[in-house]
Formats: sequence, C-alpha cells, structure tokens
Amino acid sequence: MAVIRPNEIRKLSREQKLRRLDEYRKKLFNVRSELAAGGSIQDPSQIREYKKAIARILTIMTEEGEL
Repeated sequence: MAVIRPNEIRKLSREQKLRRLDEYRKKLFNVRSELAAGGSIQDPSQIREYKKAIARILTIMTEEGEL
C-alpha cells in the first residue's frame, strides 16, 4: 500500500509537494506520539509508509532542484 507513488509526486507543483510533505510529517508525528503514549495503532506499517512517502517527496524535489 503505497501512500503516494513517484509518478504522482512528479505531477504535483512545488507548493503541493510541500503541502503533502507537511501532511505526512504530521501524520507520522501523530502515529509515533500515540505509540509513545502507550497506545496501539491499527496498522503498524503506517510508520514505514509515511517515512517512505516523505523520503520520496524529498528525493524528487532534490532531483528537480526544488530544495
């Protein structure tokens, strides 16, 4: 289950990429803080998916010289 695919990222404008990046960082923070508070999450693979999505966006932005 990919959160966002590279070809989808390349179609986005710079502002949209930054918005998605911020959105995924917030979601990752929320999932991690829920775990740290002693809770449990439904899908533990969410953490990995959000980390990969963040890395994909940053990589593509670097390739395109937007960072």
